[in-house]
Amino acid sequence: MSKLVKCKVCGSEIASSAKACPSCGAKNKKPFYKKWWVWAILAAVVIAMSTSENTNNNVIDNTNNNVVENTNDNVAESNAENTPVVEENSPKISMNEFEALQTGMTYEEVVAIIGGEGELSSQVDIAGYDTKMYMWDGEGSIGANANLTFQNDSLTSKAQFGLK
Repeated sequence: MSKLVKCKVCGSEIASSAKACPSCGAKNKKPFYKKWWVWAILAAVVIAMSTSENTNNNVIDNTNNNVVENTNDNVAESNAENTPVVEENSPKISMNEFEALQTGMTYEEVVAIIGGEGELSSQVDIAGYDTKMYMWDGEGSIGANANLTFQNDSLTSKAQFGLK
């Protein structure tokens, strides 16, 4: 026999398996946290979050401005050979690359550090001052980016959001 519960609307006792109250007709719903699909979605989100964490340690190799990426596979190989694994520099900007940028650098010097051209966001030429703002997509969280402002081909300001 099914367990009896009270109707949330009229208070009469009804079977817990009943779809509706026989007295008032109110639906007898399970709380959302007792439904199987809620737990399936929650488990999928937890798994997705745990696997999306960045486990790679990227280090800037200042001798030739390349990013050295250490992963579980290539660390063992590089330790065996005692040579670092060097990958091609991504056109996305990282926090290490952002911190390496100094005011006064030319656009070409910045592109060499980042590894790719930026997207021209705005340009103004007033009274002999050519001001350009470039945006680079960033490595890190969703929407990570960096904005750099150049005046007469010299870096004057920089800002970032969400870089890792």
